[in-house]
Amino acid sequence: MAFSLKNYLKNYLKKKKPFSIFTDVLFIVFIILLIIPGTRKEVSSWLTRITALPPSELSAGSQYKISDEARNWQVYDMQGNTVLLDELLDKPVFLNFWATWCPPCIGELPGINELHETYKDKVHFVLVTGEQPDKVKDFAGKHEYNDLPFYFSRSAPRDFASESIPATFVISRDGKVVISKKGAARWNSGKMKRILDELLQE
Repeated sequence: MAFSLKNYLKNYLKKKKPFSIFTDVLFIVFIILLIIPGTRKEVSSWLTRITALPPSELSAGSQYKISDEARNWQVYDMQGNTVLLDELLDKPVFLNFWATWCPPCIGELPGINELHETYKDKVHFVLVTGEQPDKVKDFAGKHEYNDLPFYFSRSAPRDFASESIPATFVISRDGKVVISKKGAARWNSGKMKRILDELLQE
């Protein structure tokens, strides 16, 4: 067995170019990191971050007005204060459902954070999780997301129903959902900024 392995490696090194060997080694290391529980979440998050695409706006016929149930939906900020979605519709709303255990959620957060830095005075960002505030605060502190507006809720209206997270909805000031995105996206893209700029001009 050792002799066969030795011959295999010799032939492999003879046939492969240095760059090809390098990429093979990187691929093996990547697979190992995905298998190891301690590094799986971080590697998966990184992969999401580099492969996510910008979101698309819903076509005019697919956009929909949120219901009274959605307008009266209550979420709680990290201090336990109650907030109604309807109270936030003085500005466009960026509504994101996420969790600290979800690699795609973690992968898209840097882009959301950058978008928040650009539009935080013009757009209400509402990042909702069902996890306890202490866990969310620890996560935010560790990853330097202390300025992101996290909220708590264990339920969501049918308007925002999704079998998976992350799930993101962008809502205009008149209560119309213009983006409904299931899965991670590149939220700090120029395309997304153009959509928000158009909503701000309405």
